[in-house]
Amino acid sequence: MTYERTTMTGGQSPVAVTRLAGRVAVVTGATSGVGRAIALRLAAAGAAVTAIGRDKTRLDALPIAAAVASPGGLAGQLNPTRVDLTDDEARHALVAGLLAGPRVDILVHSAGGYSSGPLASAPVGELDALYEANVRGPYALTQGLLPALRAGGGDIVVINSSQGVRASENAAQFAATQHAMRAITDSLRQEVNADGIRVCSIHLGRTATPRQEAIFAREGRQYAPELLIQPQDVADVVVGMLFLPRGAEVTEIHLRPAKKSC
Repeated sequence: MTYERTTMTGGQSPVAVTRLAGRVAVVTGATSGVGRAIALRLAAAGAAVTAIGRDKTRLDALPIAAAVASPGGLAGQLNPTRVDLTDDEARHALVAGLLAGPRVDILVHSAGGYSSGPLASAPVGELDALYEANVRGPYALTQGLLPALRAGGGDIVVINSSQGVRASENAAQFAATQHAMRAITDSLRQEVNADGIRVCSIHLGRTATPRQEAIFAREGRQYAPELLIQPQDVADVVVGMLFLPRGAEVTEIHLRPAKKSC
């Protein structure tokens, strides 16, 4: 079992908007790419963020400058938390710790694995591993945190993929997990809207992340991150959505690069 937490507070940020002050957020996949950008952006907006990841070195590298004091004196916090969400015991310990806290207002799913290959030859074990990381883990974490999210009328954001809308060749195993999360998100929304919980899927096209760089290399294509969606832009979309009045819900967002890479 792996479950460790440290807390970072103090420091200043140039980001003036602190409209999430007093809100408590949980962000998975917070050690790199989109998840990291979202965790930092939420903290800069005043939220207390539990930033979940498996890589201790990357968690330790999250900048203390992400914590921000609001004009009213409330401080955004970044709480790096090491946990493997496919480990039931570790996930249960995480949920118990979060439920013992004052509240949980925001849950952002950005963790997950990736693999590709033709169905004829891709190992079934890869599909099993992707299911554990991309579907079962997020499903179980959401289930565990629903009581806290219901208590205050929260937000659940699922960072999905364009593969969760239409699968491309050699991506059946990954796309299947993204389609599954889209179905879970759509069904959950109908179950919890009456409790004041908003649920949104964000389907991303190619985004400038370490995973995407590896995919480009695997495909033998030149990696031009400036032509891709930037993680910071995704984070701004998430925060903008959270800023909406509680009477408005964004259910699904499709985000693509404006310029197409070669």
